[in-house]
Amino acid sequence: MEPSNPLTTAAQKRRRIVPALTAALMVGLLVAPAVPAGATVPAVAVPARYVSISGTPLLRGDATVGGLLKVDVSNTFAHVSPEGGSAAVSYSWTRDGVPIPGAGGPTYRATSADLGRVVAASVTVTYDADSTSTMQAAHPLRVAAAARARGFNGDGTLDIFARDSTGRLLLYPTDGRGNWQATQVIGTGWNSFNLLVSPGDFDGDGTVDVLARDGQGRLILYQGNGSGGWKKALQVGQGWQSFTDLIAPGDFNGDGTNDILAKDSAGNLVLYPGNGWGGWLTPRKIGQGWEGYYAVGAGHFLGTPDLVVLTRPFWGNLEVRTTHRNGWFEEYGLPGGFAGSIGWGWESVARIGVAGDFNGDGDFDVYGIDGNGRLTMYLGDTSGYSHLGTAGYRWKGSSVVGWGWGGFTAVF
Repeated sequence: MEPSNPLTTAAQKRRRIVPALTAALMVGLLVAPAVPAGATVPAVAVPARYVSISGTPLLRGDATVGGLLKVDVSNTFAHVSPEGGSAAVSYSWTRDGVPIPGAGGPTYRATSADLGRVVAASVTVTYDADSTSTMQAAHPLRVAAAARARGFNGDGTLDIFARDSTGRLLLYPTDGRGNWQATQVIGTGWNSFNLLVSPGDFDGDGTVDVLARDGQGRLILYQGNGSGGWKKALQVGQGWQSFTDLIAPGDFNGDGTNDILAKDSAGNLVLYPGNGWGGWLTPRKIGQGWEGYYAVGAGHFLGTPDLVVLTRPFWGNLEVRTTHRNGWFEEYGLPGGFAGSIGWGWESVARIGVAGDFNGDGDFDVYGIDGNGRLTMYLGDTSGYSHLGTAGYRWKGSSVVGWGWGGFTAVF
């Protein structure tokens, strides 16, 4: 939802007193001696009006390749003195400090040229040619590799992976408007794997990939080709058998590459930072006490640059845990300090996941599979989040969008 633009109306709402310095200057002109006859009268320039901007614009949105970034001016106001006229508002975007050609609106969709670069935006308020002011939006963002939400088949819409009992890997693509497209078989023999997750683009080629762990603890990267198929499979790790779950949050540490969170049986949570080329940087423990929590990566679920992991404890709340992409959760890895609950009664849902925006309204949605095999899509609504935090998060509704999903041995 695009915010209302108070910048264009604030001048009619607020007044400022002409500075004393200006008044003193006017008095001085009134008492100045007369100009001698025949002398040339110098031209007196009309001083520019003073323009100020109060309230810093904010850079929001999905800071990934293909994601939509937005300048939020809902709490930003313009003032001009002496008062008069209406403000014209314009926007500019930069990549590592260099202007991005053609980017002049309040939104910008990040491209592959932005990968690993810092994108910033500025707002310029103009009353007339000599009365203008520019302010940069907080906070410039490093654009990360394509997220899981970009989809597997190259059309930029939500896809869900599912493995059946025979080991076939199926792709359930959507049209981006809440409708399924034809199911595709994209692999066979996948029943040798006991953990499956999609980290988004893990090897830096712009396409969504899959990570799979086999019974010997080897971690295999299946490189997506961007059109619903595969390039090749590469072993990218071993000794991963000690982990009970793999969580794909996105770019957790803010370096522009997608990462993995690995949870062990003791409840320790370890960050494995991706290096952007299909390998790893140095892992480190970032939390403990996670053994009783069902957790799924949710990307930019709240419509902000922060990343989200959704958790469900045994009592059934759906909890939001956020990171500022600095390598830590806001509660420093302690499960008791979550950002807030956005739902109750989720203990009846056997599987939960977030794969992007199902119905095309701009908000990420949550899918759940119950004990009867029904696939329900819970439609997110972030419109109240910027004002009230997680207390303002709402759901637009939910609907059953599939049956017979209980027979799958993996859904991700």
